[in-house]
Amino acid sequence: MTTTEYSELSSDTARSVPFLRLAVMVAVLCAAQFDTLASMADIWWHTTTYNHGFLVVPASVYLVWRRREEVARLTLVPALNAVLIVGAFATVGFVGEISGVNVLRHVGFVGALMALVPLCLGWDFTRRFRFAVLFLAFMVPFGDFLIPALQELTADVSVWMIQMTGVPVYREGLFIELPTGLWEVAEACAGIRFLIANIFVAFLFSYLSYDTAWKWMLFMALSVAIPVFANCLRAYGIMMLAHVTDNALAVGVDHLVYGWVFFSLVMLLMLWVGGLFADRVIEDPVARPVEATTPRARNGTFSAMLAGSLVLAGGPALATLTDPVAEPLPSDIAARAVPGGWTALPIDGEAMDRWVPRFEGADSVEMLRVTDGAHVVDVFVAAYSHQRDGAEALHWSNRFDDDVIWKRASVGGMTLETGASGLPRDARRDELTYYVQHANGTDFSSRIVASWVLSGDMFTASAKQAKIAQLQARLTGGTAKAAVVAFSVQGEDGVAGIEALLADAGSLNGLLD
Repeated sequence: MTTTEYSELSSDTARSVPFLRLAVMVAVLCAAQFDTLASMADIWWHTTTYNHGFLVVPASVYLVWRRREEVARLTLVPALNAVLIVGAFATVGFVGEISGVNVLRHVGFVGALMALVPLCLGWDFTRRFRFAVLFLAFMVPFGDFLIPALQELTADVSVWMIQMTGVPVYREGLFIELPTGLWEVAEACAGIRFLIANIFVAFLFSYLSYDTAWKWMLFMALSVAIPVFANCLRAYGIMMLAHVTDNALAVGVDHLVYGWVFFSLVMLLMLWVGGLFADRVIEDPVARPVEATTPRARNGTFSAMLAGSLVLAGGPALATLTDPVAEPLPSDIAARAVPGGWTALPIDGEAMDRWVPRFEGADSVEMLRVTDGAHVVDVFVAAYSHQRDGAEALHWSNRFDDDVIWKRASVGGMTLETGASGLPRDARRDELTYYVQHANGTDFSSRIVASWVLSGDMFTASAKQAKIAQLQARLTGGTAKAAVVAFSVQGEDGVAGIEALLADAGSLNGLLD
């Protein structure tokens, strides 16, 4: 049986030492995982959706500072068992580091930052200021995966509204054609920026204004539903304004300006309505009573800080030890995927409908156009000698559409007969759209892309399975090479050409050998 000893400190020392301890540990975290912090900061700076990331820590500190009188009466006793939580999040960050999943790296960093609060300041402080601690989660740039679904929803609802208005409308994927012009529900029109900004503001507003749970939950639900509906209404309004003015208004940059003015008004209106049933004014901080106690320092604090520092530095150190080594890639990888009986066709790099996938981080990019006399198929391979930050088979910047000539209409899955190729029957399916406008309207063409990822020794269309294979290969010393293999045809009917090519192909499992 052991006992914990305490020693009394002067009041000033007792208040400053715990926060100095926290500052030191935060510095250790930032130094040990500097690449992860830099990755988040780069996203905050270059992606307007996440510009609020720079405000999270100052806002969290302010929420504590406004209740500083309550802090001054607390005895800040470090919670040594919180080092286990630090270790858990450090492990998450390590898994994200070696698997190339940035969201895991970011969650690991921010989670460890949160866990440093009880480790250095204690559980009593953490419980009292749990909102300020949990608010740090907004540092994680998360939500881009919603963009395709929001684009589809915006197109669906705005087309329905236009039909209800009685205006003729034709939809092709994410393109909406009215008698007066053609519109695209692009990624910037999905409303993700306003949705995340609105949730950020509403979360903070709810904490500052409500004491009752049902008000908090209602306002947060509205903060999601209203921006989504408002974005659909914005898209409808801009298209109709351009239509009724014969494109004199709401075209070009104007529609973006009108959109942000509209969103700002919606947010202000929502905050005004929320203020009508607020439990208190924002200026009134909520403080829980604290009994005055004698400030004390807990022995063993140095050991906890040392253990926490080792845990924080251990993940990055281990990730460095398992860094993948570049392996040589064979030449003519795409040609090795083409079976006998299929011959190459020239590709016109200046054609108006040329297809140029974007895989800028790949070590080798090859593309062939082949035919068996009945079908024409484009074969594309992006290969990596070893996967590393910015050069990964599954990276956010990799796209089969160039967003200039071919634009993404939809992304999903498809099932193909793959013969003896070794490819699974389930493939990723990208549908791309190319259009030409003329006096009588718009002509649309479609392109279907079936693709798989070769990660480790496995072909898969699942991003999750590919990341798991990458993780296993790195931990077990397996091959670091990877590739994206895609087959593309123009028109939905052309998918039979992909199946014909794969039926003639032999095993592709040794494609990178």
